[in-house]
Amino acid sequence: MEQSTRLSGPQARVAASDILAAIDLSTGSSAEQIARLEQAISSIDRLGGRCDDEIDRLSVLRMKESLRLLAGPDSTGGGGVLPGLATWDGTLLLDEVHVTGPLKQMYDQPAMPKSPETLRRYRFALSEMFHQQSHLLAAAGTSYRASMAAFADPAVRLLELGVTAAWTARHLDDYLQALGIPQLAPGIEQVSLPDGYPSYLPAAEALSTAIGRRVGLAPDEVLRRLNAVTPAGKWPEMTTLLLNASGLGPVVPPDHRAAVAGRVDQAMRAPLRSMATLRVTDGDEPGVQATSRAAGLASVDAAVATIEAVRREYTTH
Repeated sequence: MEQSTRLSGPQARVAASDILAAIDLSTGSSAEQIARLEQAISSIDRLGGRCDDEIDRLSVLRMKESLRLLAGPDSTGGGGVLPGLATWDGTLLLDEVHVTGPLKQMYDQPAMPKSPETLRRYRFALSEMFHQQSHLLAAAGTSYRASMAAFADPAVRLLELGVTAAWTARHLDDYLQALGIPQLAPGIEQVSLPDGYPSYLPAAEALSTAIGRRVGLAPDEVLRRLNAVTPAGKWPEMTTLLLNASGLGPVVPPDHRAAVAGRVDQAMRAPLRSMATLRVTDGDEPGVQATSRAAGLASVDAAVATIEAVRREYTTH
């Protein structure tokens, strides 16, 4: 009976967030872990199937991407629809029905009037492509693949997916303009998509705003810098920004700085790890988003508190 109950997009996204929060990779064999991940993937598939709106359904199914990265390739072919995936080897996978198919139609029928529903399908397809391309970005001398082991940390997953989702949502129209899409699909900038990732995206935005305030950068510039590096690379990017602005340079001896950076890194992870594993079964989407924003702020507060503790340690000796 429960499976026939229809869900709104917000309800389904919160339920999917709860499934992601329940994933525990700390115990059991690899085979047991993969079985749990595959079960979670199937659960999100069922949630998506209970959404009447196509784009709400796809916004839920997109949330399987971290599970698929953790579980490895779908060897059975029964994993259901996954709109897109940036695999660890750098391959970009895009679903034919929901991503590459609509894009082909858009290019085959340029400038022809389209219904809002069709424009939303086009916009989602382009959003998915932009989203997955962002995952593959890496700073010089680093690789996306090298973050595979770090991705087991829920805090790393939250930040990677939250930053990518936030950057995609905030800059999708810029991406469309750069590709000349509004000329191909007039009206595409007037239709909207849900943000998705209610447990992750608000934390990434709040964290970027709080760091920007501390270091004198616009929040969007902090978000850009985080989006441009690998999942593992986001943490040294944040700690470097905060430490460079802290004035600790003359205080901490050079041979102690790596350890101090490690302390700041770990302090920032704790609130995000708690958010990533917070069960939100009974939460409404705005409530989950508010809790996520608080976690992002708490992460920066923890970093600042650690920096101040380090300052006291080195100035009282």
